[in-house]
Amino acid sequence: MAGIESRVPSIWTTGWTDILNTGTWRNAIAVHQKRPAPCHGGCPVDGEIPVWVQQVRNEDFKAAWETLVENNPLPAVIGRTCHRPCEGVCNRAEYDGAVSINALEQYVGDLAIRKGWVFPVPPIELDQHVAVIGGGPAGLSCAYQLRRKGFRVTLFDANPELGGVLRYGVPEYRLPKKTVAAETRRIVDLGVNVISGQKLTGKDLGKIEQEYSAIFIAFGAHRPKSLPQFPDDADRVLDGIAFLRSVRLGSPAELGQKVVVIGGGSVAMDVAGSALRLGRQAEIIALEGREVMPAPEDEIEDVVAEGVRLIDGAMVKTVEAISKSLRLHCIKVKLDPDTPIGVIRPLEVSGTEFTLEADTVILAVGQDPELADWEDQVRVAKGMVEIDADYRTSRQGIFAAGDVASAERFVSTAVGEGRKAANSIAQYLGQPPALRDVTAIGAAQEPDVAFADINTFYFPPRDRSERDKVAAEVRKASFAEIRLGLTDEQALVQATRCFSCGACLECDNCVYFCPDMAIVKDSTSPLYYKVLEQYCKGCGCCLEECPRGAMGVREETK
Repeated sequence: MAGIESRVPSIWTTGWTDILNTGTWRNAIAVHQKRPAPCHGGCPVDGEIPVWVQQVRNEDFKAAWETLVENNPLPAVIGRTCHRPCEGVCNRAEYDGAVSINALEQYVGDLAIRKGWVFPVPPIELDQHVAVIGGGPAGLSCAYQLRRKGFRVTLFDANPELGGVLRYGVPEYRLPKKTVAAETRRIVDLGVNVISGQKLTGKDLGKIEQEYSAIFIAFGAHRPKSLPQFPDDADRVLDGIAFLRSVRLGSPAELGQKVVVIGGGSVAMDVAGSALRLGRQAEIIALEGREVMPAPEDEIEDVVAEGVRLIDGAMVKTVEAISKSLRLHCIKVKLDPDTPIGVIRPLEVSGTEFTLEADTVILAVGQDPELADWEDQVRVAKGMVEIDADYRTSRQGIFAAGDVASAERFVSTAVGEGRKAANSIAQYLGQPPALRDVTAIGAAQEPDVAFADINTFYFPPRDRSERDKVAAEVRKASFAEIRLGLTDEQALVQATRCFSCGACLECDNCVYFCPDMAIVKDSTSPLYYKVLEQYCKGCGCCLEECPRGAMGVREETK
């Protein structure tokens, strides 16, 4: 027995594995990983949300802005207009409410404007010259990204000022024109040549091709959709986008006292809110039920609180002209659940007929691109310019994105598409493809961090902060901005609430809680730590104690 005892390593008495390698009999091994956060996947501009939010938490605000504008040159604009899909998938939502990501973006964007931060000069100057047709969100985003890469860029826009729908569509009380001007000016100051007040058509394409290395089409969708039951009556039936433009230009279209808005999207909410501020009574008729209306719920809440009457799940069947007004014969409806995706088919609910009277009806049921002069130049399908996955049209060297090529009509989506199109144009012109910064092998294939992967013990509950609003009775009396930004304190609290899903913040839990000393700090590693394979037995303690899902185990294949 004494001989046997002499061969037993001291680990059995000390409890440590620095003498006996225990990793040889495991069936799994710990792995340090950088996993994607769900907010990143939900972000239309592909923003590195956990990174810049952590920079806000550290009060490194300029670094946060610099991270933001890598993908989005308009953070103060997007902070006011985005439909916030990132918050819909935020893991904190399952705990005590999603982080106020959009409000934080506005906070950082507004701070940058106040501080006068500017974009750095492009590191190189290239001879290739790209034409961008359209100065809205997609065009501005593409021009910015191309200019940063060193390309010469000329931006053509039919309007006297840049911004597109941002400048001429979204009302002042939701998006101040000074904010649009500040962020567009910053892009122009990078060296973008702007030719405004010039509307280019497909007939101009041949000449432009001779002068430019590539062309990006992003002139939006401005042709209003109509409804057959409404008469062609320019005095009493108006287009929503044209009405909003008239308000933005300071000469609002003439309205009767009773205004009925047809539509359930953001444009309909903006039209109704604007009519209300012009001293009119406003009602909205939307086909969809409120819970599935295209407009974000907070926009619906705003106009209802201000006094707009919302009639959801209803449609106008016929219209009768009576003297100077219109009588709308309506009925409640339900949407047919068996229609294909993207198709709306209302089913009338028997016995629910009702009548409304309106002095003015404003249609806000969508817009289509004006492609009459383009159909012979590039392939058009379903009323839009047809593009492939790389935003290339059917004509070599011509790319397109935004509302002219997509039915997903969100400002943030257009900004994201403009960025991706710029990468495709750069690759077409000889630059290597843009690659996402992946710091760990296989990280791009890792699934998003789920709420179950978060160790909430390390995150005490803290309430979500919403942006304050001007009181409804006060705000409906003018076009002054209605949403107030976060205070400094609120911004820091929200940044602190972020789980930083999938990102290692070097808390050292994996080192402290490993029973086998199998994880050590390693400054040379991009992920800060090193797993000593000869000691790891795959017990998973590090995974359980990692607050953010940055540790895991993989099956041993040896």
